[in-house]
Amino acid sequence: MPREKRNLSDDGTINRRGVLSAIGAAGAVSIAGCADEEGGPDDDEDSMFPMEIQLEVNADNSDRVQMVELIAASMEETGYFETDIETYEWNTYTGRVLDPEYQDNGYIPCIGLSGTFNPESFCNALHHSDNVGACCNLNGINDPELDEMMDSARYGVEVSDDDQLRAERYDEVWDRLAEERYSSISHFDLATAVTNTDIHGFEMWPFAEGMYSYNMFAPQDEQIMWIDRDSEAGDSDLSDLTEGGTMICGVGANVDSFDPPYSSDTTSTLAQGFIFEGLTTTAIDGTVYPWLAESYELVDVQDVDRTDYEDYMRTVETEEGAAVADRQIIVQHPEDNPAEEDEVRVLLPDDALEAAQDGTFGMQYRYHLHEGVEFHNGDELTSEDVVATYEYAENSLLAPQTFDSVLAVDAVDEYTVDIYAQIPDAEAERELPGLLILNANQLDEIEEGELDPRDGNDPIGTGPYEFSEFEDEQFAEYEKFDNYWVENVGVDEAFEGFDGPDEFPDGPVIDGFELEIIPDDSTRSGALQNDEIDITTGLATGTLDDFDASDDFIVHGVETGGYEYIQYPVNVEPFDDPRLREAINHLVPRENIVDNVLNGYGRPAWTDLPELAMDAGTTDADALEERIRPLNEYDPERAVELLEEIEADQ
Repeated sequence: MPREKRNLSDDGTINRRGVLSAIGAAGAVSIAGCADEEGGPDDDEDSMFPMEIQLEVNADNSDRVQMVELIAASMEETGYFETDIETYEWNTYTGRVLDPEYQDNGYIPCIGLSGTFNPESFCNALHHSDNVGACCNLNGINDPELDEMMDSARYGVEVSDDDQLRAERYDEVWDRLAEERYSSISHFDLATAVTNTDIHGFEMWPFAEGMYSYNMFAPQDEQIMWIDRDSEAGDSDLSDLTEGGTMICGVGANVDSFDPPYSSDTTSTLAQGFIFEGLTTTAIDGTVYPWLAESYELVDVQDVDRTDYEDYMRTVETEEGAAVADRQIIVQHPEDNPAEEDEVRVLLPDDALEAAQDGTFGMQYRYHLHEGVEFHNGDELTSEDVVATYEYAENSLLAPQTFDSVLAVDAVDEYTVDIYAQIPDAEAERELPGLLILNANQLDEIEEGELDPRDGNDPIGTGPYEFSEFEDEQFAEYEKFDNYWVENVGVDEAFEGFDGPDEFPDGPVIDGFELEIIPDDSTRSGALQNDEIDITTGLATGTLDDFDASDDFIVHGVETGGYEYIQYPVNVEPFDDPRLREAINHLVPRENIVDNVLNGYGRPAWTDLPELAMDAGTTDADALEERIRPLNEYDPERAVELLEEIEADQ
């Protein structure tokens, strides 16, 4: 894949003039002075400097490529680094960086994270050792003390009952991350979408993967989108609603998988949102509501920890520092260390269910399913489908994010299911029912990870649209499901407590959707201008002002629950030295990235916590920023001081 050439010379090296103009005059003077005889590395043959650094990024995101180029130029101007930037096609890149062996290469990857409304998702995914090689702990960060801090902010009766204590403990997590700087968060994304004026009622959702599923029908926020090609969007309301039509959406990456537990990339999750639904749904303010579940309640909370499952555990062997079992390891005994022992005690799914049924669990949530909900193949949704979904998710890509809390799932009767948490969990209401519900009969007929048309298995869900056709790397098509359960019973009955206007429809009003896969930003932009597509997201920020100035398009934006970051290979020398990580962190020009690469469509990340998770994630957002921002400021002089210290200690 050819490298993005902006700010690169013809031979692929950094174009200093272009990048320095983006950094700004003051920054250029500052870092230029670092490479002179006094500030640069010594001419010592034994010196590790200048240090060769390989940064990696996906080629199809031009903003991200330019961001990495800016960071690389800033590093090189100190004289202490020689950088190389490698780019890859998106699916190749995600497969590369999510390989557990990637951490041994010593590379610095750049990628983005999309979290949830929970503060946990903005620290755990990148930095908890349970997620090594999963999304998004790319470089083997394994800090037991940090693991304990993150767990103590989320788990236990104290924090599940006390929001203030929970926030205080998350403040400790953010401080620790700022000190260790295992990852450098550059900026919080501003999610943008551009629609033509045929699309009415569109509203931004802070997570890209839910953008279309939210807009097509979300009664929790009285949200509905429709197509009217005879009038222009703007001041339209429900009285103007028009039914029918096919909406054509441009997406920037291939749909890598239609199999929810076996995919974690944004485009795949977005594509699955037409087909599948969950037990619960979320409003734009973060409130959780029942969905496929007619209602749910917290039945019991018990003050247990993971050692309380000891009597239900069995012994398994270890291999290469990890426990080995045929099924998902639900709990590993906290006192056992697979890196040092040949055998460890673990709790497997059948043992976990036995423990829950015997009364040993942290929390018990009960979900009462709507009766009469039909899958696209005509099967009725029952508790068996819920249980089968969680069994199917064992050892999947989503397993670390599912079984960090879920203990067991138990069918009480045909339409009632209990989901148990291992220990009290402040985020259980959102996390326990986090999987999209799959069809048990279909799961019986396929291999794990093969719920995909490329494997001859068309996805079957309960959602308002059913899968129609898919051409790999080209397009995906969906058509409206004729027997959608909400339309059958009416939104008033389907969504308990709905108090929206009478004219709010009982289901989506658009007949079908098409996802056109167009990886190149400029090609996707041209397709929108030429009326080949109705909407797209993720365009290069340099084009957004032109769309905004046109009467033919509407630019929508909202700060997301996500950010961009680079992650350091902490297990490869010399990145195990926190001074090196701190030095590079001070060479990340966050403000200039936002101003000059993103054209203002973003916000510098002085902390790791976005606005939508601040209420639960910090006691005082202003105080947190004041405390941590100096550790993340662009400061090449401080960076050189640290690099000189490292060089002197060689």
